[in-house]
Amino acid sequence: MRVSQLRDAKPLLLTDAGDAWDKLAETFGTHTTDCGKYLHRPLQQGNWGGIAAESAADRLARMQRDLLVAKQELDAVGTVLRACGEVLAAQQGKLAHALEDATGAGYHVADDGKVTAPSVDTSGMTPGDVAMMQRDRTTRAQGFADRIGDALAAAAKADTEYAKAIRLFTEAANRCGRGDWSTNIAEMATAGGINSELLHELGMPDKNGSPAAVQAWWAQLSPSLQAELIQDYPQQIGNRDGIPATDRDRANRTYLPMLLDSLQSEYEGADGDKAKALKDKIEGLKGIQKQLAAEGEPRPYLLGIGAEGKGRAIVSFGNPDTSKNVSAYVPGLNTKLSGHFASSDVDRARNVATMANKMYPDTTTASVVWLGYDCPQLDGFKWSATDVMSEDDAKAGAPAYDKFLSGIRATHESGSPHVTAIGHSYGSLTVGQATQQPGGIPADEVVLVGSPGVGVNKASDLGVGADHVYIGAAENDQVTYLPSPNLLEYVAPGSEYGPKKNWFGTDPADDHFGGHHFAVAPGKDTGLPGLATGNLPAHSIYFDPDAGGDSLPNIASVVTGHGDRITGTRPR
Repeated sequence: MRVSQLRDAKPLLLTDAGDAWDKLAETFGTHTTDCGKYLHRPLQQGNWGGIAAESAADRLARMQRDLLVAKQELDAVGTVLRACGEVLAAQQGKLAHALEDATGAGYHVADDGKVTAPSVDTSGMTPGDVAMMQRDRTTRAQGFADRIGDALAAAAKADTEYAKAIRLFTEAANRCGRGDWSTNIAEMATAGGINSELLHELGMPDKNGSPAAVQAWWAQLSPSLQAELIQDYPQQIGNRDGIPATDRDRANRTYLPMLLDSLQSEYEGADGDKAKALKDKIEGLKGIQKQLAAEGEPRPYLLGIGAEGKGRAIVSFGNPDTSKNVSAYVPGLNTKLSGHFASSDVDRARNVATMANKMYPDTTTASVVWLGYDCPQLDGFKWSATDVMSEDDAKAGAPAYDKFLSGIRATHESGSPHVTAIGHSYGSLTVGQATQQPGGIPADEVVLVGSPGVGVNKASDLGVGADHVYIGAAENDQVTYLPSPNLLEYVAPGSEYGPKKNWFGTDPADDHFGGHHFAVAPGKDTGLPGLATGNLPAHSIYFDPDAGGDSLPNIASVVTGHGDRITGTRPR
């Protein structure tokens, strides 16, 4: 392939053609459904009988099968055309950048990709200086040539591979024209392989890639190609740390109805615990849809959704890429993707943003609720039979939370947002485990509320400095009193003989832990019966603008960088 061929190509015509084939496939899908609904099924279920009825039923069944095959073939053609256009557009963009850099530096690029340096008057230069200059010019020329060559080679490879795939479908069309409507597995496998490998071919870092690497990859794509990928790969783009918030939001809003349809179909054929879990997720996603549709400020951004585990959801109120302050709240005990999460936990994030903007209107704040892991579920007073007393979920979620915060920094317009990690309940343990990841937690402040321990013994162990750790514990919050499993380590609250050990380490509310302790309303006391039944009202007041007392304003002050303005209280 030559420079002029790739430079002057119009790859987006291929993506447009792919979209057109997709629409045609949708039409055949509709015909398939209608054939079964209005013709084949009524004939089978009606009072028709005899040889004529059997013959008609057989013919309609084969017609429905042929329509389905046609839809599959058309879908695959659309996939191949769109993928080809996207790959060529990406390589065309790389070529354009390389040509711009080369010509801007005065270098000449031939149509075969060869690069030559501009002539320079060397009179008056020493032989050593001339040699050094020539080496530098040769190195630069080779660098430009390598970039151009890589783009041309990748485009040529894609052109060959996709042309081969298109020939497969041409042969399939001829086969169908001869009356052979059997599905060709090779064609389906070709389309599937292209679909799954496209992002890799476009240079997207693998799952182990850093958010900074993802951000750099995304930034070098053209806006039109970014839009195509958001439309075609909403799940992968919407849930990837390092993709800007507005693009993740657009992708996830595209993916949300698809995910709902998939879960709804699965739910219709499920029963028992599986049906209950699916219903929770469906109600949670529908609740998030309502939150996204609600008017008012701050605007919600959907930064992640998924059905894995107990469900995944990340919602931000305010744009974390443009706001000066960003908080990321990790929920805990009994949280899962459900209708309750979509109202209660999502509203907690909204409350933080609203209070921060009200108290400190001279700055901007985005508040995130991050359900990127499986929280333990408490089923009554069954401590030995539940994972709530294990660190496993927190340890599993910590790396993902760390990566999310790194993504916030990678995509932020200024590159230096003021980030606050907030952990509530078991979520405080997840935050604590995140601080112990290699390199520490990418946050400026840590807020712990309703904590049963964070896996470390002192605030200074959290890696942000004890002066940047803030603790809130309601007097009647039973979760903050859960004793160490080793009762010999438990010291009565207020004891001068040592720190009180909770289940997951030193009680953050204890005076031996360190950090700043802020005032929270005491909450309703339901005692041990409340703990046994899960009736824990005092455990849920920290983000409540009314029931929590000074708690929410204190959290807002920390989030906006005004930790010196909290209403303090004595530790236990």
